[in-house]
Amino acid sequence: MRILLVLLCLLLCLPAAGAEPSLEPIPWDVKVAPYPPHEECFLPDNAGYHDPSLDIRVESIRRNETTVMCVYVTLTDPSQLRTALSQKYPSKVATVVPTMAKRVQAVLAISGDYFIYHDEGIAVRNGKTYRVKPSSRRDTLIIDDKGNFTILSPTTRASWEAFEGNVVHAFCFGPGLVIDGEPLRDVNGIKLNLGKNKRTQRLALGQLGPLSYLIVATEGPDNPGSRGFTILEMAELCAELGCVNAYNLDGASSSSVVLNYRKINALSTHRVRPVGDCIWFATLVP
Repeated sequence: MRILLVLLCLLLCLPAAGAEPSLEPIPWDVKVAPYPPHEECFLPDNAGYHDPSLDIRVESIRRNETTVMCVYVTLTDPSQLRTALSQKYPSKVATVVPTMAKRVQAVLAISGDYFIYHDEGIAVRNGKTYRVKPSSRRDTLIIDDKGNFTILSPTTRASWEAFEGNVVHAFCFGPGLVIDGEPLRDVNGIKLNLGKNKRTQRLALGQLGPLSYLIVATEGPDNPGSRGFTILEMAELCAELGCVNAYNLDGASSSSVVLNYRKINALSTHRVRPVGDCIWFATLVP
């Protein structure tokens, strides 16, 4: 049945005979995806989404006596990886991710770094710079105009200014869990209160290769049958799953993975916490 649905989606999304598919990049100043998700392209049982521009595959695994959701995302163009704020900056009003996802017509969305609730670090969203206050307390994830990840650890004015690419997004939560293939192995230098040695619900965004990404969302001790992950355990997991670079995002009850406008991770707690921003993925198929 799942294979038949995928084939049906492909047939529905194919261009007319002799026509080229219209898969144009989305300008960064566009706040809402030009095309909504195609309902027929969602796979049964929240297993993902597939159309000619975007492939999403959701899997569940067990590690460390914990249920882990792995979401594999493959894009056609870097402009499909986008961000949204809950409200106009610098408002601190929070919104649940399903609401933000519906507003921007996202296929998939996850909670971000909650940068509106502090005044440190570097924050760039969809090419717009909101704050440049480098802090050694906060590793910075840079996503460039090719969709590639660079993690600054530690973040200094010099390391920020030395970056030579075009910054489209910059996040200031962290820490970097995997940097250039090497997992984090020591938490002594982490200065933020992230519950680094606590086993809890965590969320990470990683890059596997060109335009290929992995979202890792673990359950926590509030979920029956799961104990959660420490920061170092999360780093090892992201490396095991093939991430070249991986970055820790706002976790615990803030952690949200939203597909087709519904939260699909850690459902046993019945919690959908409002947050300040989200990372989302768009289709390019009309």
